Amino acid sequence: MVLLSEIAVEPAVVGDDLSAAAAVEAMTSAGVDALVVRSADGHVLAALDEPALATLADTDAPLAELADQMPALIVLGAEPDEFSDEELTDLAEMVSATSSPAVLLVGGARPVGVVFRRSLASALSLTSMAMDATRAGNPNVPALRYVCVKCTPPSFQLLRAPEPDGRAPSCTRLFHHGVMEAVR
Repeated sequence: MVLLSEIAVEPAVVGDDLSAAAAVEAMTSAGVDALVVRSADGHVLAALDEPALATLADTDAPLAELADQMPALIVLGAEPDEFSDEELTDLAEMVSATSSPAVLLVGGARPVGVVFRRSLASALSLTSMAMDATRAGNPNVPALRYVCVKCTPPSFQLLRAPEPDGRAPSCTRLFHHGVMEAVR
């Protein structure tokens, strides 16, 4: 069992109208290691660390124009704070498959933290990693992993529990993309 609040860091939140260099400066002046980029309408485009941001720093273009070069966005609800070994392993698999540097934690509709890939790796228990190819679980439970294939790069969301009405969530990056697709 891991507490998300113990492995998450507080991010600086910037608009997508800043250049990558200005975003690095904002991150440095805020004294944080994580940056969340939001569009003018309030949708999150990316959760970045300094190395990911440095790959974008070659140009003076605003971050909005560089969105297709940003790493995949993985969104996770911050509540409940307790995260089981199985959930942590699921999340680590998703981060590994997407090469995303971080996972964005949201509370309500606002970013409340970022969990870096290295923090996930440190929190993983070796005993929780199954060495067989059998996947456990109930096939009657709806999917908890979703992807927006209309986003470039793709946007992912890992639900902590199925939606009450069983529907898939809408894209967290751009609402007009509509409903996300289940990842099995």
